Amino acid sequence: MARSALAKAPEYIQNVLLVEDNSSDAYMVSDIMNHAGSNYKVTHVESQSQAIEILGRQSFDVCLLDLSLPDASGFSALVDIQKYSPGMPVLILTGLNDKGLAKRAVSRGAQDYLLKDGLDGSGLFRAIDYAIERKRIEIELFLRANFDTLTGIANRDMFINRLELSLERLKRSGSSIAILFIDLDKFKPVNDIHGHDAGDEALKITAQRLKNIMRSYDTPARFGGDEFAVLLEGIGKPHNAANIAQKIITELSAPMRHNNNSFSIGASIGIVFVNASEEQAATETILQHADLAMYHAKKEGGNNYRFYVENLQEEATARISLEEDLKTAIIAGELQLYYQPYISVADERLVGVEALLRWKHPERGLICAEEFLQSAESSHLMPDITQVACVQLCRDIAMWNAYSLPPLAIALNISASQLDAKNLIPCLMTIAGSDFLGEHHLAAEIPEQTIAQITGSRFMVLAKLSEMGIDLHIDHFGRNVLPLTTLCELPFSLLKLDNLLIKDMGKRQSDNISISAATSLAHQLGMRIGAVGVEEEWQQATLKSHSCDIMQGFVTTNAMSAEQFMGWVKKSRV
Repeated sequence: MARSALAKAPEYIQNVLLVEDNSSDAYMVSDIMNHAGSNYKVTHVESQSQAIEILGRQSFDVCLLDLSLPDASGFSALVDIQKYSPGMPVLILTGLNDKGLAKRAVSRGAQDYLLKDGLDGSGLFRAIDYAIERKRIEIELFLRANFDTLTGIANRDMFINRLELSLERLKRSGSSIAILFIDLDKFKPVNDIHGHDAGDEALKITAQRLKNIMRSYDTPARFGGDEFAVLLEGIGKPHNAANIAQKIITELSAPMRHNNNSFSIGASIGIVFVNASEEQAATETILQHADLAMYHAKKEGGNNYRFYVENLQEEATARISLEEDLKTAIIAGELQLYYQPYISVADERLVGVEALLRWKHPERGLICAEEFLQSAESSHLMPDITQVACVQLCRDIAMWNAYSLPPLAIALNISASQLDAKNLIPCLMTIAGSDFLGEHHLAAEIPEQTIAQITGSRFMVLAKLSEMGIDLHIDHFGRNVLPLTTLCELPFSLLKLDNLLIKDMGKRQSDNISISAATSLAHQLGMRIGAVGVEEEWQQATLKSHSCDIMQGFVTTNAMSAEQFMGWVKKSRV
């Protein structure tokens, strides 16, 4: 029997499972398919039990199922066969011409409802081909809705669904679960330095390593970007979750490769442990707690894990309050610049100032930048703060020029997020390119940690600042291992030793050696060397013996407002 042109012939042999207890009906179906010379291979069984047994050994492309079997009634065979082979489309093949029954069959997952009476090859082949295609589309839509397209692991929606089911089971099992919220620590530099293809590869490798660590009944998922989550069921005790978190950190810290490029990332992990005996929070609340714990793990330096505890919520509430106050502070003009002098170690001349941001909080008083900048970064307020600082600096320079202050190097602290902000270069260009700067010159102070993790885009920003005539200073030198090549790639003019080196200078010989080595390195590279946190005269004398160039600290004076600084300069006549 010829096939209809509407039914496209399959390109390969399709295995058909025929479940039919009536031998004459089975012969009829087989005969229709064999006479067509089609690419179908029919396997015939006579009962539900035989169908399930063979499905345990072999896969099929489609199943033709009779509803009247000796060991099954109603739709029980349909339900069980779908359970054993969920990806296989099932067509009901019956002698019952019942529209209601047909609708119920389709609602329970059957792809079609075919009547044996009048069955021909054209209708059968068309139904089989369409059923296979509909099932393929159904599976594809299910995968898109529940799995991450890049990594192949569960997405956020499926994770939440499984978490909700797990919480329900928890009430009956008396066991415990753990939710791990994972954020990759050094993912952005991979994208910036090696490209987005390398970033995608890093995400795929991350997903695969998570799968390798997990047990078969655990659920790793990608929430989006570089955020992942893991659901651990039947975990037992909190220390078991901690052990798995540490294993994840270790695995994700191992080098990854893409196109002959090697790079490493890390992970900050927040853990929520849920015991059956405890009152359960809502699913979204649990995820918020895991995210909050992850935030604190990252805040503490990253590449570690942190359990959620109640006081973290209090800290989060305080942080949110601080962020809201900070937004108000920017508008109300509560942020001000204070100035810490740079003094020549050799002759104690004033050679420059560092502009330090302070917040005149109406209730807490004067707050140092270290206490609120992280909140400013997390709430994306740094561009606004950059604008405020530059406007105030312009105003203060204008006041100093009116009173003929000597030429100064004026340094602004620049964070990693400010290097990423689009308004940094325009703001600094307003100052550096203006006439009122006079004989003063501008400098940008960047933490060593930021320079050590420099990305392509940030490198271009620093190069542009140097091109604009802005000096580049390295701040907090000694906290990280800064590659020598990075020191040579950009024209840094000042290397500032970290205050911890200065604080312990007289206690350990190793610190003296470090200072001497750093001074020698800086001078060989054409840079000056500076020290911060100089509080005692003996520290000043030691720095002088090491040929240190400039210093800051209470040995001279503390940070002052613009007006106080101007009065201090006149009084000290330096």
